[in-house]
Amino acid sequence: MKTKPILFILFSLFFFFMLSDPALSQEREETSSHFKLENGLDVFLYKKTTLPLVHFVFGFDVGSKDELIHASGMVHILEHCILFRGTKFIDDTDFPLEIRKHGAYYNAHTGRDLSVFEMTLPSEHCEFALGSLKQILFDFHLKQKNLEDEKQVILEELNQIHDDPYKTAVSVLYQNLFQNHPYHSPVYGSKAVIQEMTAEDIMSFYSRYFVPSNSALAVVGDFSLSDMEETIQSVLGSLPSTEFQNPDFQDIKPLKETIRKTIQMDVDMGYLAIGLNAPGYNSKDQYAADLLTEIFGRGFNPLINQPLLRRRIQAHSLRMAYFCDQYGGAITLFIGMDPKQIPAAESEIIKYLKTSRTLNYSKSDYSSDTRFHAFDILKSAQNRIKYKIEESGEQGLLIGLSLVRHLLMSELQDRGDYLEKINSLNSSDIRQAAGDYFSQKGKVIVRILPQEKE
Repeated sequence: MKTKPILFILFSLFFFFMLSDPALSQEREETSSHFKLENGLDVFLYKKTTLPLVHFVFGFDVGSKDELIHASGMVHILEHCILFRGTKFIDDTDFPLEIRKHGAYYNAHTGRDLSVFEMTLPSEHCEFALGSLKQILFDFHLKQKNLEDEKQVILEELNQIHDDPYKTAVSVLYQNLFQNHPYHSPVYGSKAVIQEMTAEDIMSFYSRYFVPSNSALAVVGDFSLSDMEETIQSVLGSLPSTEFQNPDFQDIKPLKETIRKTIQMDVDMGYLAIGLNAPGYNSKDQYAADLLTEIFGRGFNPLINQPLLRRRIQAHSLRMAYFCDQYGGAITLFIGMDPKQIPAAESEIIKYLKTSRTLNYSKSDYSSDTRFHAFDILKSAQNRIKYKIEESGEQGLLIGLSLVRHLLMSELQDRGDYLEKINSLNSSDIRQAAGDYFSQKGKVIVRILPQEKE
């Protein structure tokens, strides 16, 4: 399965900030419960009765960051095998049929920090979900033949990824932004390494990381808190306790100089991609990074269009993202255009990003006689983020993903209220953040050009 492009990165912060609000303590007692089993499994229950569904999300603190160079792609192929190939339960039953019979949705996602497995189904089938997930995730056995079959699926997926200019660009940006950090490894893995993997290699890796003390479970939906806790204790409490020591990773250090890469692909237009080091999951600067991404790359008229319009450069597509990982983040910009315009576009965008620390972002930046006609860019971005947060609150799986992310990655005792922090930022804060992150000396610039015709 593929990594999830995550709006839940943003929502994950909000959800726990909301729960940390003392004013919501009484509501929290009635709708949520947080406990840890004796074997170390961290569990969060959140009662949400808008639909008669329950969402189960298991997260493991293992991602591409945990792979050595000779094991690039281990987590990705392990995720596939756990989903489809690896347990006696799957071998002895028609699991896809059982999933359909119970009206369930089942999927998994691999990332740089975490591996996540999820199941959604009607409330009356909770025991089926927990029993199935227990056997699939904690009773995994892999035969070499099954691995060879799944390798073909993975290799075809890699071919599709390598044909995608956006995914190719983001992968190259990460490999160069984080040259001396485990994040530089591509999440999807290396073809050459995957082809040589053995079932013994994968089982050794699995046995180390897929233990209750290195995992978290979030359950969101229509259920009784006491009944669900009792069921979880009954089904998962018997899993053995295994000591797990988390590896010690260092925070990302920003690049000191700019790196440029040019790639030729079978594409019809050119693409310019720019990557910048950004704050990580536990940084106070993440709120400003969220707003900068919203202001410059999203909305009806993102600011990054301004330098392009001045030079009459037409952007056929524009994507700006903030990837907020545990030990550091990245802000990426990806623009499709006529290949001949890429040099001019690169020059104009870099210059514009440097001036971002001097721009006016809110009405308060203007004199009183011009303030009425000024557009409040900052307020507009804050409102769009609020809308996305409220919209995300209706998606149970997204809530579960956010909870697991927090349980496994947060180093802060009290994060406060996310929207309050977003709304508390003013133009001076945004200019300061723009100076810190958009004006960095080091960045990665990737040009993707159409292959030259013979």
